[in-house]
Amino acid sequence: MAIPVSLIGQSIEDYQQIAAENNPEVRSAFHQYLASLEEPSQMGALPDPEIAFAYFVSPIETRLGPQQARISLTQMFPWFGTLRDKREIASIQSKAYFETFRENRNRIFYQTEKAFLDLYELDRSIEIAEENLEILNSLVEISLRRYETNQATQVDVLRAQIEQEDLKTQLALLRDNRSVLEQKIRELLNHPENTQIHAPDTLQADLLFDDSQSLRNQLVRENPALSRLRYQEESSKEMRELAVKSGKPSFGIGADYIFTGERTDMAGLTDNGKDALIARASFRIPLFRNKYNAQVQQAEQNIQSAQMQISAKTNSLETDLDASLRDYYDADRRFELYDQTQIQRVNQALTIMMQAYSTDSSDFEEILRMQRKLLDYQLNRIQALADMHKSVAYIDYLTGKHNINSKEI
Repeated sequence: MAIPVSLIGQSIEDYQQIAAENNPEVRSAFHQYLASLEEPSQMGALPDPEIAFAYFVSPIETRLGPQQARISLTQMFPWFGTLRDKREIASIQSKAYFETFRENRNRIFYQTEKAFLDLYELDRSIEIAEENLEILNSLVEISLRRYETNQATQVDVLRAQIEQEDLKTQLALLRDNRSVLEQKIRELLNHPENTQIHAPDTLQADLLFDDSQSLRNQLVRENPALSRLRYQEESSKEMRELAVKSGKPSFGIGADYIFTGERTDMAGLTDNGKDALIARASFRIPLFRNKYNAQVQQAEQNIQSAQMQISAKTNSLETDLDASLRDYYDADRRFELYDQTQIQRVNQALTIMMQAYSTDSSDFEEILRMQRKLLDYQLNRIQALADMHKSVAYIDYLTGKHNINSKEI
């Protein structure tokens, strides 16, 4: 039998760190970044030297003797600055991979916080529904007693029982939703099925954040998706420079060592059988320019594409920010409405109606309707509070609040 693992007493921030460390998608992006760090040393290396061996099946006769075999060594060198450009491109691309990792990590932070806010909303909704069910149970008992004493009609009893059963069904759905949400949270945390998940006890109603212009500036500056596109633009510019240098000549140096046999037909020959050493220099001349010109044009198009993507992404993110701010202010207004006004008024009305019902001068159906409205307002208040925090969490995601730098890993 598996022993349940409990995560009681941990804050949402703690859960976010757990998700960032354990989530497979984030870990995959991180290892992809680590792999990219090995790329600059590969791209910036000289091509491997070439060694060739040749054996003369029919030796070539020379004055000093027959040439029998040859060993050749050649090292090619690209145009000046080519290797540096390749290293720079690989380094920039590794930075883009890091931004992808940060984007995945920040998204997991947001998804985790949103999931726990949903869990908080569900737990509080279940509590409210249970409290209202107790009230309805009392109303059913009151209506039964009054019906037994001919102070109420059977319709009052039936109406109370109908509301009671409806609320029981609603409560069962809320509990089922919680089970599904728990499984989703375990998936985010990459935890086993027997892990017990607990929502935060309270949520702060007064949330403070910077003005919209400051948030907009932070979004443009810190959003990992935008940073990744800027690195792509920078990489394309370096690739343009590399394409230009690829059209320049490359050169190589080498040496040949030739093994020479001794002549037997000439005694006392100076340097008889002396091996030969030859130094060589070679050049690769890029005569066919079409492919190099095409590489430069391709890089130019990639630069323009990256610039257009940056512009489109910036516009999209700023629209998302405006929508999130709208959602936050709407949720704040709704919370104030339900918390400070509507719920108090409904409670006051219910108190008056219940007192009047005891003297048989109030409509029981109106009491049930008002009780139903109280339940709706209480649930709406919890939803508004959770929506406020969800909006702030998404704003944090857009503005890169949880960005991590490479030194913190």
